[in-house]
Amino acid sequence: MASQTTKTVLEARERIEKVRKTNVELYVLENGKPVENAHVTMKMKKHDFLFGAVSYQYGKYPTQEQNDKFTKHFTHLFNYTMAPYHWNWYEKEKGIYNEPYTGNLVDWADRNGLKKKLHALIWHECCPDWIKDDDDVEKLYVERINHLMQHYGDRFDFFDVINETTVNDRFDNPVANWVKKVGPMHVMKFGTELVRTYRPDAKLLYGDWNIHGDEYVKMLTMMRENDIDVDILGLQAHQHRDIWTQEETLRVMDVASKFGWPIHFPETSFCSGKPIGEMNYGAGAINHFTETEADAIEQADLARDFYILVFSHPAVEALSWFDFTDHRWLNAPAGLVDDNLDPKPIYHELDKLINHDWHSDATGNTSSEGRFDSRLFFGTYEITVEIPGKETKVFTKELKRESFYEDDGTPRRISVNI
Repeated sequence: MASQTTKTVLEARERIEKVRKTNVELYVLENGKPVENAHVTMKMKKHDFLFGAVSYQYGKYPTQEQNDKFTKHFTHLFNYTMAPYHWNWYEKEKGIYNEPYTGNLVDWADRNGLKKKLHALIWHECCPDWIKDDDDVEKLYVERINHLMQHYGDRFDFFDVINETTVNDRFDNPVANWVKKVGPMHVMKFGTELVRTYRPDAKLLYGDWNIHGDEYVKMLTMMRENDIDVDILGLQAHQHRDIWTQEETLRVMDVASKFGWPIHFPETSFCSGKPIGEMNYGAGAINHFTETEADAIEQADLARDFYILVFSHPAVEALSWFDFTDHRWLNAPAGLVDDNLDPKPIYHELDKLINHDWHSDATGNTSSEGRFDSRLFFGTYEITVEIPGKETKVFTKELKRESFYEDDGTPRRISVNI
């Protein structure tokens, strides 16, 4: 498929300049007085926006060289990751946990300065086989969440507190039947209140993939009417087969944002191949795909335009890819790197966006007021101040973006004292 920039994408690029950048006034002071003609360099070190991917495959390669290669390519693009605590994965047998695998992932993320999300505390689809229909599921969830919060509550920045509840009734297992019995609002209040007994400031997400119809709007309406204490909506965007139009991408963000919660895209995917037959999204499913060079280019084009549209929406604060590596979940060629951990065309497109198009540095000299003006993307900056005859000083400052922020022209003011 030939790449063609649409009017929708061009408009999104223009929006990015308004919603992802801010005017900055940097003041250099010495003993409280402005310093004229100080040479200032501002280098962007990290985005405020969270660009991420799942890192499930890290540590599973047989050689350290492969794991290091995974880390190199991952951290070059991303500042965020998601770790798997699905109940049937993490506690396949009661009281026996999937360690040290999950703990190693958390340690790896910490070593590499990545923010982290735990996925997912309550989820009907991932019910362990050892739970029976006559078990007290709510009591078992108290034990599960208590265990996770005691061991990991202080180590995660975000928690998927409950997942995909709009499709709960399509499942028949003890967890799904518990949700049907007590109702989704009870489950949400139970989960959020229990987590907050450990972390009152925890950032909690409700995530869903069933976001295109009335069911989702009804669920969000019920959540607001019942004062459900989540902080963020997670909009899943798996597009292995059915590709959203650009208009639909904007529409789902607009609809969700009207409820007032910030938005994350925690699971996003396009494939560098076409499924053979019907896609099976069930747990453990193995699908098969035709994969061509043209498919790899199409994956890159679709992902690039999707990232531009999502990054342009003022309500969105995070965008994560699923999977970083090829042929893991569903056997799909949805990775950014291939089976040899070599970057695919999609990797290079996202690198261009994240590390080039959406990267900003600035340099110049201060005025008589000790001020240096610039316009920068929100993020963490290393500021170097050089004055002839004096020691060079280096500072680190953050430009934080508020949710739903749109630039009104008022500059952010930063001061450094040398």
